[in-house]
This record gives sequence, C-alpha cells and structure tokens, in this order.
Amino acid sequence: MRKEYGHARSLAVAQAQLLRAHDELKMATARLHLRENENDTSMDALGEDELESASVLHSNEKFISLNLLSHTKGKLRYLKVPA
Repeated sequence: MRKEYGHARSLAVAQAQLLRAHDELKMATARLHLRENENDTSMDALGEDELESASVLHSNEKFISLNLLSHTKGKLRYLKVPA
C-alpha cells in the first residue's frame, strides 16, 4: 500500500498540471480587437501598431502551452499504466 502513495502523488500532480494547462488555453482564447478610438481602455483592445507583436506573442505562448500539455498527457499515460 505504501508503494502506491508515490505513484498516486505523481498522478495527482500531473492531473493538476493538465487542469492548469487547459485553464491557460481557455484564458488565452480571449478575442483581441482593434481599438476603435483613443478612449477605449479595455484590456483586449489593441492599437494598430501593437497588433503584429501581440499576434507573435500569443502564437508563441500557444505553442509553448501545447507542448507543455502534450508533455503532461504523456506523464498521465505513463502513470495510468498498471504496474
């Protein structure tokens, strides 16, 4: 029974990481839009000069998050295999 505690803890940590990765991806899907006027202070409004850099930044974050998600799924698959 004691031997299973280490594996259970690893599984719980991997599941928590998977949940956080899903949450990050969900939060990253916020729609960005162009600022229509100078008084628009919403967080997801971008000026025309900010659009390209924001696109690159969010694309990079997406691929990093997908890589982390893939890595975490691999850990979960490994931990779910009966010993």
